[in-house]
Amino acid sequence: VKLHWQQLNGRSIIEEGHIAMKRSESDTNGLRVCVIGAGAAGLTAIKQLKDQGITNIECFEKEAEEGGIFLYGKDKNGVYDNAALTISNYLMAFSDMPPTGHRFHWHHTEYRDYLRQYTHKFDLAKHISFGTTVLSVAGGPGHWNVVVREPDGEASDRGVFDAIAVCSGAHQAVNQPKIPGLETFNGEVLHSSSYKNNVSFAGKHCVCVGLGESAADIVREISDVASSTVLAMRSYPYLIPRLARPFHANPLGCSSDSFTSHLRHDLLNVPLGHYRRIRHFINRVMCTFAALLYFLLPWLGSDGLQPSEDAFNQDATENFIDKGTRSSPVSNSLIYAWCNWSGQGERGQKFACKNVTFVDNVVAGRIRTNVSGIARVEGETVFFQDGCQEKCNCLVFCTGYRDVFPFLQGNVGGKDVPLAVPEGNVRRLYKHIFHPDIGQSMAWIGFVRPSTGGIPACAEMASRYFALLLSGKRQLPKDVAQLTAQDYELDSRYYRLSPDVKTLVGYKDWMDSMADLVGCQVSLWKYVLQPKLFVHLCVGSLLPAQYRLAGPGAMPETARAAVLSVPVAPTGTQSCAEAFRAWQRHLDPRKLLAW
Repeated sequence: VKLHWQQLNGRSIIEEGHIAMKRSESDTNGLRVCVIGAGAAGLTAIKQLKDQGITNIECFEKEAEEGGIFLYGKDKNGVYDNAALTISNYLMAFSDMPPTGHRFHWHHTEYRDYLRQYTHKFDLAKHISFGTTVLSVAGGPGHWNVVVREPDGEASDRGVFDAIAVCSGAHQAVNQPKIPGLETFNGEVLHSSSYKNNVSFAGKHCVCVGLGESAADIVREISDVASSTVLAMRSYPYLIPRLARPFHANPLGCSSDSFTSHLRHDLLNVPLGHYRRIRHFINRVMCTFAALLYFLLPWLGSDGLQPSEDAFNQDATENFIDKGTRSSPVSNSLIYAWCNWSGQGERGQKFACKNVTFVDNVVAGRIRTNVSGIARVEGETVFFQDGCQEKCNCLVFCTGYRDVFPFLQGNVGGKDVPLAVPEGNVRRLYKHIFHPDIGQSMAWIGFVRPSTGGIPACAEMASRYFALLLSGKRQLPKDVAQLTAQDYELDSRYYRLSPDVKTLVGYKDWMDSMADLVGCQVSLWKYVLQPKLFVHLCVGSLLPAQYRLAGPGAMPETARAAVLSVPVAPTGTQSCAEAFRAWQRHLDPRKLLAW
């Protein structure tokens, strides 16, 4: 029985933001679900739907292969030649197919291979129509009409779907700032989305605008061959080297995201309003106990072996802090200074740039910086707000993307509600996934960007919840509109130093809140009698695999093996010190008042 948006038993499907869309498990196979995009988010959406018995899935992918932004093409928006991931493989991987062996940062081709393996292992390709672009989605909850452009260029009405997963990605439309006089510029203007390598920049005078993780690579590569390179920013970034940071004593050369743990992030990256009183208190006790255990019995967390290679497969004895970037007093001081000038401490209020490969070129003078912002452009001169000016014949905008969904058309059913992300801001969606006025029959998946951790793991968790909702095993909260408004206010204030990154969330806080909805919470106290696993869970990395220890879709043996396979990065002494600092944060007077 298909549900239509108009009426259900004489009343509207949309009722105070809560969708009255209930199905028995026997109805699941009758569901017809459309997935838009076959990047990482689209692939895991198909997989999680199949796990819940939903098999009538049609995925439309405009490219000839799966991979999304990681599908390389010389004339295609996406990764550049030398792109290496900012997150290590164990945090980028899906929880239902964790990697094995050495923890390192994948090159983009290696991650693409991982996605291919994932597609093959779970037989996902049979659900995907490649070379097919979605032209329009219209209708209302439970009744979505989809029109596509087929590989032959012809438009085709693919009929009505019960649910839609929008997995089109956040890299569809470039964000190019409006700069006075840009129309008079005599040189070349390009966006980082079209960058592949630095060959065409040799001998040019370049101004690179903006600094994110891709921009850090791009400005460095350009400065290696350009006559002059200026990095234009409006504020200093918060920098995190991808290898164990210079202010950690740990000598392993491990990935810096190894320090993302329950111990460190329980209260570090949690907006005050998300504070969960008793739960955080119990977790704090558990993490402190685990830190003491690890201090007394180091073998519980590490085998004590020194790896020969770091997380970029470089000689571990060479003291690298990033790919091809050695630790040095001058570089480290610059990183410290920029972090201090970024306007925050270590409280997650600003998006962290996890790439410092460009720092050596700043120290060497090959990259000059201006942090006042561009005032205007005249001819081949760029004028800055502080009065400085630079000769320029090549402007490179590393200014990110806008979230756009041109295929969403009209209003939601018979209501006066546009079929769109409210205000173009995914924080207006419940958990960045569900429109309060549409409900569970349309999900935006892949629009959660954790301050640490990987986007694919978050997309997987969103997909698990979406699949459980469609199968009738879960329901959206009845006060979903109110909860969405509360989260919007909290996160907008908390991440106020990165106002343009609407997708930004705290990794642990968001994943734990989703685990509550899915039913796969990691209850640390349950593992006290398994001390090795207990220590790894509390003070080791926050791997996505831990959310497969229990609950729907549990894979306890696979999850346990993945968690135990990665050594705990901090030392026992560091863990105890972090536990002490965490108690100081926990006993913050503002949090005590929340009781």
